[in-house]
Amino acid sequence: MGVEEWKTTAAEAAAKLVKRDMVVGLGSGTTVAQVVRALAKKKSRAIFVPSSIYIQRLASELRLKLASLHEYRRLDLMIDGADEVDPDFNMIKGRGGAHTREKIVAGAAKRVVIVVDRTKLVKRLGEKMPVPVEVLPFAYKSAVHTLAELGGKPMLRTTSSGAPFVTDDGNYIIDAKFREVAKPKDLETKINHVPGVIENGIFIGVADIVIVGYEGGCKVLRSKKDFINFMHAFKKSIFNSSEAAL
Repeated sequence: MGVEEWKTTAAEAAAKLVKRDMVVGLGSGTTVAQVVRALAKKKSRAIFVPSSIYIQRLASELRLKLASLHEYRRLDLMIDGADEVDPDFNMIKGRGGAHTREKIVAGAAKRVVIVVDRTKLVKRLGEKMPVPVEVLPFAYKSAVHTLAELGGKPMLRTTSSGAPFVTDDGNYIIDAKFREVAKPKDLETKINHVPGVIENGIFIGVADIVIVGYEGGCKVLRSKKDFINFMHAFKKSIFNSSEAAL
């Protein structure tokens, strides 16, 4: 099994949590797209609130019933992906550029389920990924300078043509790589106080459950203890496999 198969396994497990007549928020990205396909396959009768145009179009094409936060201010559940998840379930999100909407939809949900493959689990945020920062186009240059003063290495996200990447709401994304994110809540607050910043991709205290796809199938993590036990068990299995190969 490869990463895509791990994602599919975890996505199918997440789809099983959706019950008839629920109102469910949907995040964005390739993993959530897998969830949407799994929901369509089981012909879900739930109502879905997408957080990006991409997921909205896909869900519509697959004939899922859609609504918005204008119609439903409180959601039973949200299913989303993540770029990094630490042992406290803090996350970095936003590689798809939809983290502002995702944070809004997550805030309306009674429970948030995060679907990832095991490569997204980290000891500390920032190990692999920069922090995406959505910013007004008018203010992006000054925001770049301020993010650098905060200790980041900010870069304006661009498309393959070299033009600025534009979010669904018409804004730019600055990807700020920090050497380490030792205090994610403090950094989230500091970034959001930068003039022109709309929202950043650090998510604190949002996830209730993390479903992890990996070589052995998928695992549901409900606590820091579950996270640590899973990582220990996985490392042990890798060590045993290496020993057996010698």
